[in-house]
Formats: sequence, structure tokens, C-alpha cells
Amino acid sequence: MGQNLSLSEPFADTSGATLAPWDRDNDLLLAALWGCSLYGIGMIWCAVGLLRRWAGKNHDREINIVSLLAAFLMSTGWPVILLYFAMSSQ
Repeated sequence: MGQNLSLSEPFADTSGATLAPWDRDNDLLLAALWGCSLYGIGMIWCAVGLLRRWAGKNHDREINIVSLLAAFLMSTGWPVILLYFAMSSQ
């Protein structure tokens, strides 16, 4: 036990190591998929927030298909909606 902690030969120089082209492409694809997933989560969260706000404090206003589609259309700019939620008082 512990014999592999003291090596007699030096480590190889890996400063020139690069990713293979297919690994680089897969890394970019993975980053894009993560970004799209987080953007979709933000859209859904803001659409639900808009629908909750439009329904009123006591949920006395009805939510129909037009308001649902409008909420999802407006939620494409969800960073602006989050700023609106933060600045408004309700």
C-alpha cells in the first residue's frame, strides 16, 4: 500500500496536449445544450410568473389560451421580465 505514491520516473510533459476535433465539437455542443436548457427553464419560470400576476391576487381573473400564448411569447425575453419583477411592487 502506498508504493505507487513515489514514482521513480518523472511525469511526462503535457503542456502541448490539445483536444481532438470531435471532442472540441462535443464540448461546444454540450455547452449549447446546457445554455438552451437553462434558457428554457427561465422562460417557463417567467411565463408562470406572468400568468400568476395576470390572474390577480385572489385569482379572480380567468387565464385563457390567448394569455397563455402571450405569456410564453413574452417570456422569450425572460431577463427583462425578471428585472420587471424585481422593480415592481406586488
